[in-house]
Amino acid sequence: MFNIIGSLVTTAIIAYLWGSIPAGYWMGQIIKGKDYDIRDHGSKKIGATNVQRTLGTGPAIIVLFIDLSKGIGPALLATFVPFFYGSGWGILVAGLAALLGHCFPIFIGFKGGRGVLTGAGVILVCSPLSFLITAITTIGTISIWRYVSLGSIVGCVTGIVLGIVFYLVGLLHPGFFAAVSLPQMLYMLIGPALIILFHRDNIGRLLAGKERKLGQKAENVPASATK
Repeated sequence: MFNIIGSLVTTAIIAYLWGSIPAGYWMGQIIKGKDYDIRDHGSKKIGATNVQRTLGTGPAIIVLFIDLSKGIGPALLATFVPFFYGSGWGILVAGLAALLGHCFPIFIGFKGGRGVLTGAGVILVCSPLSFLITAITTIGTISIWRYVSLGSIVGCVTGIVLGIVFYLVGLLHPGFFAAVSLPQMLYMLIGPALIILFHRDNIGRLLAGKERKLGQKAENVPASATK
């Protein structure tokens, strides 16, 4: 029992620090200078969407892959490295810790992003089929309505539904190729639910018709005006 607890605690620390890597924030400083803080511009988040709006598509693609890897890396450790496996619970701990690391990164004062890509990276390891279906619903929604936030929310709902379905089907049919374990299912419930919660301001703007669409440039608000 104590070995499992120690394993899970270690997993949580590593995954949180890994998830805390603020790629979007650093990208802004690389391009604009050390005094630039992307959190003073656009949505004031460090994710790839705000990077695209404020810094351009090229930097956003780089940040996209880094943020995705922040979920994939810890999840792979918890899945394939025995010490981090934690009797199967390592994936839940690693996934949530990495997600919280991205959203509340210790390296830049706990003000990060919304966790969509990092959370998706964990789902890719938990259930590749769920990742594929979720990607389709997310990209399809964005393509039709041009709202990244709406696509992200739809993708999260898709992930939640698939987590429940694949877990229950796996219980009824143990040989089901897309079955997920209980810890994996719990991540697919809790992780996307947290991401939806972190989109509450976007939901308000969507309902008010004030949300920016994909491709709309963010206004560069001076840092002094946001403090």
